[in-house]
Amino acid sequence: MSTDRRLLVAVTALITLLAAFLVPPVAASASPACPAPTATQLVTGLKSGSGSTIGPGGALYVTEGATGRVLRVNPRSGKVTTFASGLPKSIIGIGGAMDIAFIGSTAYVLVTLVGTDVGGTDVVGIYRVDGPNQFTVVADIGAFALANPPVDRGFEFEVPTGVQYALEPFRG
Repeated sequence: MSTDRRLLVAVTALITLLAAFLVPPVAASASPACPAPTATQLVTGLKSGSGSTIGPGGALYVTEGATGRVLRVNPRSGKVTTFASGLPKSIIGIGGAMDIAFIGSTAYVLVTLVGTDVGGTDVVGIYRVDGPNQFTVVADIGAFALANPPVDRGFEFEVPTGVQYALEPFRG
């Protein structure tokens, strides 16, 4: 390749690189940019709401440990109705109905910090919602924790029945 030809190839490559960095890209379409997302407060006034999930029909279900209720929130209107009530309430400021999950159309509520070790009389565990005011304990997690304490690590546990705070369905 001649010296002139090499010089021409080098200059062409340099111009191509400079053009790529100096010329702004052309928009592929004339559509306006998407607006930034906005947040809208859906509901206020919950009494110690902690856990929540999207349930059947797309509604938001929120636990209220202080009242022992599960609330259903319509995601379009923000209207709040009571889905279930009568669950064990919080005793020490936290606890009671902590979280909720659905398997199919059946709701399960995690209840904690309501056992005798914190001055309560209720079962620490998972409650199946059988009706608006009816529940069945399907897992006594507090009794399991008492029967299977953690390996001694040189300190005592303040709440022997445990402090459970989240519920997640696993393999149905």
